[in-house]
Amino acid sequence: MFERVVQSLLSGQFVCPVSDHEGFSFLSEAGSHQAVNAYLGKIGLHLAATRHGGAYFAAHNAIGGPERKAAREVFTDIKQTLRPLVSFLDLVMRAMQSDDLLAVGTPIEVNKLMAAIDANPSFRSDLQTLAGQLKVQADGTDRTRLDKVLKSFHEKGYLLLSNPEREIYQVTGKIEFIQEAIEFLMEHDAIRDDSDGSGGSEGGSGDGSHQGRSAQEALL
Repeated sequence: MFERVVQSLLSGQFVCPVSDHEGFSFLSEAGSHQAVNAYLGKIGLHLAATRHGGAYFAAHNAIGGPERKAAREVFTDIKQTLRPLVSFLDLVMRAMQSDDLLAVGTPIEVNKLMAAIDANPSFRSDLQTLAGQLKVQADGTDRTRLDKVLKSFHEKGYLLLSNPEREIYQVTGKIEFIQEAIEFLMEHDAIRDDSDGSGGSEGGSGDGSHQGRSAQEALL
């Protein structure tokens, strides 16, 4: 289990109870957590968790040089994904008539979602816009658009197809990371194209600055 989980972390994956229940339980044990963190520490990394504890990931101990470049690459990818992801979450919440943010483990039943979209011209328009943002190729039907949109977010690690027969997806712990990243991007401009040394660490001590740093650090 140790080797498998470490390999997942080093490949940039988020270990959460949805995507890897056994691995998440393993990392939640104090002894295993310390052992993995100690191993990562030997290569300049540490075991980080999202603010609400919904996912574990590997993060750099410091931002500087190659780490800063990697951090910019991560946040560039986040910015490219951000608009369509926010549009998707908003569409799902409105179509499912839910006021709650989608959390780790939230189920998305494709058939119910498609029925709600079919019944509302505004939702159909939003789906077409979302498909355009993601640049997905469809055959012109809304069902194909929705399938490809879901597949896209599945491939990016935000969704897991937990029940293929019933076409039910679940939201993964990566959603918590992106929510923290959104907050960070709104409050700071720490990841810049220039290489001055002023943007690597914003703020002083305490849990808040640590969580901001975790969202900023590059994943491998």
